Amino acid sequence: MRKDQWLARALESLESSGVEGVKIERLAKALGISRSGFYWHFKNRRDLLEHLLEYWISEYTGVVSENPDVRKLDPQQRLLSVMEMIRDKNLTRYDLAIYAWAKFDPLARRALKKAINIRLGYLRSIFAELGFSGDDLEMRTRLFVCYHSWEATMFADAARRKQLLKARYELFIQK
Repeated sequence: MRKDQWLARALESLESSGVEGVKIERLAKALGISRSGFYWHFKNRRDLLEHLLEYWISEYTGVVSENPDVRKLDPQQRLLSVMEMIRDKNLTRYDLAIYAWAKFDPLARRALKKAINIRLGYLRSIFAELGFSGDDLEMRTRLFVCYHSWEATMFADAARRKQLLKARYELFIQK
């Protein structure tokens, strides 16, 4: 069993049961393997949780901000591509679970802050390239990150969210 498979399953457990539900025995059972396979990749549960947060940042934020194909696009296309990636890959799926965990765990709080800062920095650079500055730049950046972080949680109708994407995009780039 690969390390990323453990981490993906741990994220699913985090989403469904909270951090207390992320248990070695449960993960092994869900993956259909013995507990001993866990120790090939992780020292203990805390090590798993640390790697889980790094994995979440990489797979659900870095997948956009570090994507070389997206970086090559002009800023308008890059913004639209980011919006579509967030929607199509459900990149905010685990955000709510991470937020809940971060309320009481400093490790999760630091990871959440890191992810938010990466998102803000990346979007701020796109909006700056589009010619926005000052409060207008900051408002668009924060509004984008807030909206896209919570859209799927707040508005369950995926078809309607898809319909509104282009209108939201036009609103974001309007001067």
